[in-house]
Amino acid sequence: MNRTLSCDVLVAGGGAAGVAAALGAARMGARVVLAERYGFLGGAATNANVLSYCGLFQQGEVARAAVGGVGAEVLAGLAALGFDPSPRRSKSGNWIVTFEPEALKRALDAMVSGVPGLVLALHARVTGVEAGGGAIGGAVLTDHAGATAVRAAAFVDASGEAVLGALAGAAMAVDTARDGPGNAASLPMRLAGVPREALPGPAALAAIAARANAMLSGGRNDAPRVREDGGVFMAMEAPGEAWWMCIDLPTDGLGHASLTAAEVEGRRMAWVCLAALREAPGCEGARILSTGPQFGVRETRRFAVRRAVTEADALAGRRDGAGIARAAWPMEVHAEAGRPSFTPIGGEGFFDVPLDALRPVGVGNLWAGGRVIGADAAAYGSVRVMGTGFATGQAAGVAAALQASGDAAPAAGAVRAALLAQGAIL
Repeated sequence: MNRTLSCDVLVAGGGAAGVAAALGAARMGARVVLAERYGFLGGAATNANVLSYCGLFQQGEVARAAVGGVGAEVLAGLAALGFDPSPRRSKSGNWIVTFEPEALKRALDAMVSGVPGLVLALHARVTGVEAGGGAIGGAVLTDHAGATAVRAAAFVDASGEAVLGALAGAAMAVDTARDGPGNAASLPMRLAGVPREALPGPAALAAIAARANAMLSGGRNDAPRVREDGGVFMAMEAPGEAWWMCIDLPTDGLGHASLTAAEVEGRRMAWVCLAALREAPGCEGARILSTGPQFGVRETRRFAVRRAVTEADALAGRRDGAGIARAAWPMEVHAEAGRPSFTPIGGEGFFDVPLDALRPVGVGNLWAGGRVIGADAAAYGSVRVMGTGFATGQAAGVAAALQASGDAAPAAGAVRAALLAQGAIL
């Protein structure tokens, strides 16, 4: 290993949480390496066709922002490229922001490029960790040219799969390879050739789903099925383009065997769905623009932390003086493939995520952001979404930067003050 990097903060994962963590840390004056295994940023938004941000706005008749800071800056970046980032009502009645994935890639590139002290490492997987004595000393990034050793004072795991923490031996509250699949995963489709006037309404969409399920079943009761109501089908900004999410399959999201089975079966089902859609009036010319590049995985690992958020927190809309993010998305649980449930947040329509939910136990210089933070099964359905990931990621990056600067145990007050200075909503 003849390549080395030295920084204050290493961020693993370039999704919503990772981008926010890297920018949050860099704005504190930290030297940051942001490592992402794909050749682009965005996480599930760009690598799994999840073309909507959830959690940026609270539930209710009026869209009220729950996330500021980097999350709000991303919307501004999309607007600068000519795309409308206004919130819109989803089928569930909650507020989402839809986007074009190529525009998002460019917006995120622009946000991290040229930032003083921030090194972007695309095509870089975390494949090894040097850890001991309750801390991480360094990590190994691997690309096609070989390995790079990265030394850092603090680390943020925003990988979605808690890869950095798992390699360091951090305790996991949930590990689907150990505990079995949790929330079902989805294969969203990006479609073309669907005129806006031909967009199927609820009854037509259910009929399309029924045709698809008849094709899929082949007379077998145990055959995979798409959502009986047809799932989520919405027009996108480009003429004739639509987004369809109706395929849900179980997978542990970690092992190659489980992921391969889901990927191959999901794509097969997508083409059956397309055939069923083409029988709908006006949709005869529909075609699939893209699936993936990877399956949309909701749950794999998350850390055992100092203080996990809970269903009781969400139902009460609990406020917390140590809060570093607002979680506003309802508790969306996919316990059974194709049958998601939504439980509203209580109180003012959001609950506070405390700093200790970002602090894995036993590894003193590791911080969590995004869907690897500490939460019970119900609260996880709220905090795992990408909008909230921007907020928890930015907080993790700020906390890591404070720690790297010499504050061994950053207090919530210091993190909150820095986040507010960066435009966060607390």
